[in-house]
Amino acid sequence: MTVDGIIYRLSEFFSWLYYRRWERWEILAIASVALVILLLMVRAHLKVAANARRFRERSPIVGVRMAGHGKRH
Repeated sequence: MTVDGIIYRLSEFFSWLYYRRWERWEILAIASVALVILLLMVRAHLKVAANARRFRERSPIVGVRMAGHGKRH
């Protein structure tokens, strides 16, 4: 299969999705799944940021604490 064939199949699939007649429950299901995924991503990002903040506060290396986020000495 060539690149042109792959592009043709992808464009055919996306045009089918675009011109398809969607039911209300299908749209709500897709939106709710997307919302759950987005909330999980935000939660993971906040957890990573909290862990990084905790690492800077508890680091035994003086340079890490002095070069903390937003601190100027």
